Amino acid sequence: MRLLSIIGVATLSISGVAATLAIDGEPNVNSTLVQEHLKNREKLIALEKTHRQDHIFRQSLSPTAKRADEIVQAIRQYEIDNYWRVAGTDDGEVAERFPGEPFPLARPLISNTTLWEVVKRMPKGALLHAHLSAMLPFEKLLEIIIQTEGMEISASQPLDTAEAKKNATFTFSHNNGTVSTEESRIDSADYTPNTQIPIKTAVENFEGGEAGFVDFVKSRTTIPPDVSIRHELGVDEIWRRFQACFGPTDTMIQYEPVVRKFYQKLFEDLANDGINWVEIRSGGSSGKLVHDGDEEVDPDLDAWWHVLVEEIENFKATEAGKKFLGARVIWSDARGKDRTKITKSMKIALQRKQNFPELFSGYDLVAQEDLGRPLSDLAPELLWFREQTEALNLTIPYFFHAGETLGDGNSTDLNLFDAVLFNTRRIGHGFSLYKHPNLINQVIEQNVMVEVCPISNEVLRLNEDILHHPLPAMIAHGIPTAISNDDPAILGQDVAGLSYDFYEAIQAFDNIGLAGLVSCIPYPLRDHGLLAHNTQQGSLAQNSLRWANFEDQSDKDWIQDIDRGEDGTSTKAKHIQAWNQDWEDFCKWIVDEYGSKY
Repeated sequence: MRLLSIIGVATLSISGVAATLAIDGEPNVNSTLVQEHLKNREKLIALEKTHRQDHIFRQSLSPTAKRADEIVQAIRQYEIDNYWRVAGTDDGEVAERFPGEPFPLARPLISNTTLWEVVKRMPKGALLHAHLSAMLPFEKLLEIIIQTEGMEISASQPLDTAEAKKNATFTFSHNNGTVSTEESRIDSADYTPNTQIPIKTAVENFEGGEAGFVDFVKSRTTIPPDVSIRHELGVDEIWRRFQACFGPTDTMIQYEPVVRKFYQKLFEDLANDGINWVEIRSGGSSGKLVHDGDEEVDPDLDAWWHVLVEEIENFKATEAGKKFLGARVIWSDARGKDRTKITKSMKIALQRKQNFPELFSGYDLVAQEDLGRPLSDLAPELLWFREQTEALNLTIPYFFHAGETLGDGNSTDLNLFDAVLFNTRRIGHGFSLYKHPNLINQVIEQNVMVEVCPISNEVLRLNEDILHHPLPAMIAHGIPTAISNDDPAILGQDVAGLSYDFYEAIQAFDNIGLAGLVSCIPYPLRDHGLLAHNTQQGSLAQNSLRWANFEDQSDKDWIQDIDRGEDGTSTKAKHIQAWNQDWEDFCKWIVDEYGSKY
């Protein structure tokens, strides 16, 4: 009866049928109760937003940046209402279109939007999570190979049927004319298996010419849209397809002239996308180099890395690379290797670090977590490796993949706990982290950042589309995050940069916006024993610089530089300061370019 007294007055007869019902007035939007509700609503929303990474930054935006943020929000909303919301027809003549639809289906449509033009122009900071052989689109890499004198191709069987093209292995190599053949078609039934054919000859005679050849290679090295969206087949199935893509790439970047052009094009594409620093997952089985004019791999393991160091400096000296800060390598071993092989590779990593102290920045274990060995199983090797770095006075911090899973409490999910205990400085993916409130607090306390790879997680079937990604939950909880692209050449981006991942994030979520993509905020620093006052933490683009491993640092100096951010004279502070100016220039461009229309 108390509820009835609130919403009205009712008198019931003995039979339960209302005898009289007094109704007073009409709903009034200006009533005291309605206004009280709306005020409480605003307070509750505002309180929620104080926990976000970008909250205080939004309060301190410059007038130009604030206007730019408003313009981008208007562009986004206009395109949601007028471009992305399209109802499909039963006959299929008009396909359903919606904001946040699966990336493989949305990708052809994205380039038609104004928001895409904005995102492409944005200064994105650093790319912190990318695997070398899947960074540059294979179409561009094949163009380099085809144009390089002396390059040849061979296959394990004739590529004359769809089944053969699906199952055959093929290898690229360099030949100085010591091997000759009269064969000209690798896709002919008469082709002799494993016979080397000059690449230009094989391509010219391939069914469909160069376009047909490129399509064939891409069919073996990329995940097509219709495959990635088959969620009913599960994660393990798509990972089998994904890992098989790496096999054909092994010999594509071994010949020195190809490798050098590969790096120059990669760095150029990154710089053009607003990326000025990159940390590359490589090492392990990588690093086989055939020198210019040779046919055999150089047994010197340092040969590959000398080329990388030289090409970094060569690119920085060009006009295109004038803002490019450089690159470092996170040595990466496949987590499925046995203990002996991992230990052997760790020893090689220790030697490479001694030989190239500025190039190598850390250590990681890669490949599918769900079917690979968990970090806890590798504790003896990981603790031994740390002991060796200390004994040799080397700084090789951990940057572990962890929590790239749908599981909750399985071994992959629990890798997050081991990663934190092993003092990882960043976590790759961390997809399941949002499920663990205590661990979230620990991650924030230890200043651990999560390298979020939205499109990778989607294509590898952890989430059906960007709308189901836990990125908003991470940001809302105050977890430091930055966006990376993982393996863009394989996963369907067909670009080397970050624009598609950034576009997905800003287009999907109302709460992110332009400021959320790039912002930096103060937050109350936990007790690191370093600073006793409030300091700063970054968000997404700026976080990538704040957690970039520009130089070897002790744990204390690493945390201190993250906390201070742009304040001070450190290498990291100077890079963030330069980025801040690029960000303001970018905001001014938005206002000048789109302000009158939006």
